[in-house]
Amino acid sequence: MRTSTATFTCFALVLLFFGQAQAQTVDILAADQIVRDPAITKAQRLLGNVQLGHQDGVLHCDSAWRFDDGVVEVFGEVRMEHPPSTVLLADYIGLKPDVDWVEARGEVRLDHENSTLTAPSLYYHMASKQARYTEGARITDDGWTVTSQTGLYLAEDALFQLGGNVLAVSDQDTLRSDSLHWVRPDDHYTFWGATTWRSPEFEFTCQAGDLALDTEDDGKRPTGWLAGAARVADGSGTVEGDSLRFGVEVHEAHGRVRLSSADRQTVAHGQRAEQHLSDSLDLVFGDAANPAWLRQIDGEDTLHISGLELRRAPNLLTVVDSVWMDSEDLQGKGDSLVWDDRLGQIDVFGSPRLWSHMDLLSGDSLTMFLDENRPELLWMRGHAVVLSPANDTLSHRISGRNLDAHFVEGQLDLVDVLGNGQLSYFMVPEPGQDGEVRVNQAVCSRVSLNVDDNALVGVALSQSPEGGIRTVGEGFDLAPFQVPQRPANPPWETSEQSDLAD
Repeated sequence: MRTSTATFTCFALVLLFFGQAQAQTVDILAADQIVRDPAITKAQRLLGNVQLGHQDGVLHCDSAWRFDDGVVEVFGEVRMEHPPSTVLLADYIGLKPDVDWVEARGEVRLDHENSTLTAPSLYYHMASKQARYTEGARITDDGWTVTSQTGLYLAEDALFQLGGNVLAVSDQDTLRSDSLHWVRPDDHYTFWGATTWRSPEFEFTCQAGDLALDTEDDGKRPTGWLAGAARVADGSGTVEGDSLRFGVEVHEAHGRVRLSSADRQTVAHGQRAEQHLSDSLDLVFGDAANPAWLRQIDGEDTLHISGLELRRAPNLLTVVDSVWMDSEDLQGKGDSLVWDDRLGQIDVFGSPRLWSHMDLLSGDSLTMFLDENRPELLWMRGHAVVLSPANDTLSHRISGRNLDAHFVEGQLDLVDVLGNGQLSYFMVPEPGQDGEVRVNQAVCSRVSLNVDDNALVGVALSQSPEGGIRTVGEGFDLAPFQVPQRPANPPWETSEQSDLAD
C-alpha cells in the first residue's frame, strides 16, 4: 500500500511539474527593468524595451505584466514578429500560454507578405496564423480592398471567411455579400448569403453559390453554381433562373428560366435551359403545363413563339412539339417550326394552322417570309384550305393542293389556291331580311381571293371553273365550314414570367 501511495505521489508531482513547465511558454528575452512587489500584485512588471518570446514569435513593447499563471499582458506600441513574414501591431496584446489564440486590441494591424488587415480588435492563432475578428476589419490583398463585420483570415492559405456587410473592391470589380468564403490564390468563391458582383466582363446576383473564376486569359470564365433568384449578365445578354450551373462545355439554368439578349429585344422563357459553348447552341425546355416561349421585338412589331423545346443556334431557331406563334394579327400552330433569321423565313410542319383575324389558313406545311417580323408571303403546301367567315356560324371554304398568300404592311391582301381548287361560297341574307342561305359550290384549277380591311371582298375562279348554286337546308353538313377556335391563353399571357414582368 505504501509503495502504491508513494508511486501515486511521485506521479502527481511529475504531472504538476510537467503542467507548470508546459504553462510557462512566455519567456522574458529582454527588459530595462523588472519589478515585483508582492504587497501590490502577484505579477512581474517589465519596463522599457521589453522583448518576450512566445512559441516561435517575438514581442516588442514598452511595458508588460507577467503573472504567475503564465498570462502576459503587453502594452504600448506592441509589435509581434512571427516568422517568416507575419507582423502583428497593436496597443495591447494578451497571451495565455496554454492557449494558442493571442488577443490584440487598439489600432490592430496584421501584415502577412503582401496582405494587410486592420481592425479595432482581433484574435490571432499562433500555430495556424489565423486572425479572427468580430468588430469589423479592413483587408488589402493583391489589389483588393475587403471590409466585413466579422471574419476569419487564414494568412498561410490566403483564405477569407467573411460575414456581415462584406464589400470587396478592386480596380474593376465590386463584390457585396452577406457571407463569403474566398480562396484568393484559386479565385474560388463560396457565397452563403445574398450576393452581387459587378465587373466589366459580367455581373451576377444570387442567394448562394460556389464559383471558381478562370482569369488566365483576359476575361473571367466561371465554373460552379449559383442559386436563389440567380441572375448573370454579360455583353451578350442575361440569364436568370432559380439556379445556374457553369461547366467547362455546358452552362445550365433550372427553374423559372429567362434568357434575354443584351438589348432585351429577344427574350426566351422556360423551365430549364442549356448553353453549349462549343457550337453556340442554346436549348430552352418547357412542359405541357408550362411551354417554353420566345418573344422577339423588331421595331414596332412583336413576335411570340412557344413550344416544348426551343433550340437557338446562330441565325436559326427550331421549336419542337406543340408550336404556337403570334405576330400582331397572325396566330398559328403546328408540330414543329424552323426560323432562319438570315432568310427571314419560318417553316412550320405537322398540319399547321394560321389565323389571320377571322380567317383560317391550313395545310400540310407552311412557309412564311417576314420583313421586320411582318409577313410578306405565305405558302401552304398540301391539302391547303382557307376558311373565311360568311356570318356568325358559317365560313366560306376554298381548298386546293397548294396556297399562296400575299400581305401588304402585314395585312392579308390576296390568296391564290392552286390545283384541284374547290369553292363553297355562302350567300347569306342581310340582317332583318327574309331569304334562304344559299351556297355557290364550284371546282377549278385556280381560285383567287381578294381581302380588304380583313374581310373577303372578292373571289375569282379561273382555268375551267364548273359548279352551281344550291340551298343550304336539312342534311347539309356544316362541319367543314366552321372555323376552329384559335388556342386561348398563350404562355406569354399566363406564365409567371409573362410579358408584364419584362
